Amino acid sequence: MDGLMFQSVTGGVIALLLTVIAYFLKLLIQDSRQMNTELSRMKESFIRLEAEQILMKAILQRNTKSTSRNRPLKWD
Repeated sequence: MDGLMFQSVTGGVIALLLTVIAYFLKLLIQDSRQMNTELSRMKESFIRLEAEQILMKAILQRNTKSTSRNRPLKWD
């Protein structure tokens, strides 16, 4: 009778531990999927910001070239 009781308790503890492990694995998988979606959004944002920076740099360079041509030289 003691052996049967020991097996029952051991089986219950193992089942409980496996349930907890499965729950945490599920959370881990969900977090990794969310991280993948957030990473793809960040990549898109980075590409857009990079393109915007290149455009702004080109505009600034064009403006500085045009203003430097029209500005008279000053001698001290």
